[in-house]
Amino acid sequence: MKSSCIIKHFEHYSPLTDDDKVLLDSLEKSPKEYRKNTSVWLQGEPSNHFYTVSQGWAYSYRNMEDGSRQILDVYVPGDVVGLREFAFNKRITGLMVMSDAVLCAFPKSRLTEVFAESLLLCSIFFMISAADQAILLERLVNLGRRSARQKLAHFLLEISKRLEKTNIDVTNHLQLPLTQTILADALGLSAVHVNRVFKELREEKLVGQINGNIKLLNVAGLREVAGFDGTYLEENIEPMLQQARQMQGRIDGAGGANISDLNLVANH
Repeated sequence: MKSSCIIKHFEHYSPLTDDDKVLLDSLEKSPKEYRKNTSVWLQGEPSNHFYTVSQGWAYSYRNMEDGSRQILDVYVPGDVVGLREFAFNKRITGLMVMSDAVLCAFPKSRLTEVFAESLLLCSIFFMISAADQAILLERLVNLGRRSARQKLAHFLLEISKRLEKTNIDVTNHLQLPLTQTILADALGLSAVHVNRVFKELREEKLVGQINGNIKLLNVAGLREVAGFDGTYLEENIEPMLQQARQMQGRIDGAGGANISDLNLVANH
């Protein structure tokens, strides 16, 4: 089967069976192309679908009362977008693409089917949701307690680290298509302030600019600037995944027996 971003993302957590790959591949059907700087959905619209980012980059945001905006997260190829809004009828954020992009929509009901058919994929989706929450917690610390210099270095390192998980060509994880306006709205800084800090980092040969993209030239130096600890991006869920594999094996061996019945058997 041709490799896909979402399959590569999930294989970061666990080897997948052919059936699991078919299920995941089905989530990237019916792709839709979006031109740079166009909206995928607006805040307040019905929340009926999740999306996978097949190509390109996107970001979620909230519009503020004074006309400004806060960018909440940046999404790279392979990311699943919309899990945070699973329990809501309406979108609590907007989603915009920052480059030409291809996204694949799938309804909430389809996700339920995936959960019913694969305990392993269900566990990985849960892990992705937990990782999303960890990223948001770290983003709070970054916004509230770090200097502008630390904020910028930390954010760039985080995006690069996340990109390694999903980008089929991992050499690209050091080149990020982020504008200074995007960075300002993500870090709660003015564009002028970001420009000043970026100039400092560039003069120190920590970052550079190539064809409008930001290139990380000295990752070790940026880590020192940011005090970067990537622990929140390094999940360890192998025990839970192993249990999911074992339980799936029991279900398949019992011809699709009820999970609660299998738990009773396993506990005796």
